[in-house]
Amino acid sequence: HAPNGKVVVLGAGVIGASIAYHLAERDVAATVVDRAGIAKAASGKAGGFLALDWNDGSAVGPLSRLSFKLHAELAEKLQLDSYRRMSCRAVAVEASGKPASKKLQDVEWVDLGVHGSRLMGDTSTIAQVHPRQLTEALMASAQCRGATFKVAKVEEVLTEANPAGGLKVVGVKMEGGDVIPADTVVVAMGPWSQTAAKGLTLPPIFGQKYHSVLMQNSRELSEAVFFQGLGDPEVYPRPKGEVYVTGFP
Repeated sequence: HAPNGKVVVLGAGVIGASIAYHLAERDVAATVVDRAGIAKAASGKAGGFLALDWNDGSAVGPLSRLSFKLHAELAEKLQLDSYRRMSCRAVAVEASGKPASKKLQDVEWVDLGVHGSRLMGDTSTIAQVHPRQLTEALMASAQCRGATFKVAKVEEVLTEANPAGGLKVVGVKMEGGDVIPADTVVVAMGPWSQTAAKGLTLPPIFGQKYHSVLMQNSRELSEAVFFQGLGDPEVYPRPKGEVYVTGFP
C-alpha cells in the first residue's frame, strides 16, 4: 500500500528510481536525493544482463522470475530500445591453439583455443537492458507525475521520539544545513547507505569492485559469452554494435 505523508528516497540508482516510479504509480510524489545525479554509480555502468531461471531453487528464485517479467513490461511501457532478448553461452578457452572440433569453430567472440561450449540460456530465458537508460526512464516517468529530484549530499536522517515508543523519522538533513521534511525515508544508497543512516539499525551493505570496458564492434551480435579461461571475462553485446566486457576483480 502507499505510505502516508512525505516520502524521501535517498539514492538515484535503479532501486531509488524504481521506488519513485512505483510510488508515482500509486499517486505518491516522492523526493529523490543523490549527490552525483541519476544512475551515476553502478546503475549506470552495469552489464544489464537478465536471466529468468538462474536463481531457481534459492530463496530469491520466485523474485527473479517476477523481475524478469517486470523488465519486459517496463521496457514496453517506457519504450526502452536497449531491451532485447538474447542467448548466452559458456565457452572454455586457452591462449593458443585451434578449436578442439569443427563444431566449435563458429562460436561467437572466439577465433582460437576453444575447448568446449554449452548453451546457458536462449531468448526465452535471457534478456538485457541498458541499466542507465532504464534508471533514467523510471526517474523521468516519476517526475512527470509529481516526483522531484535534488542533487545534494545527505548528512543524516533526522528522527525524534515517537510517543508510541521508539523513534520516528521527521526529515533528512543535507550538507549545508538544509532539511527536507519527511514522514518516510527510503535509504537506497547501496554501500554508501551507512553514511546517511547514522544511529539507525540497518543491515550492512558492501560494494564489490569490478572493472568494465566498452568497445564498438562492426557487427551487432546477440549472444552473451561467459568465458572460462584467459581471466574469465564476460562479454555482453548490446544493440548497435556496442560491447560491454567485464571481469572479476
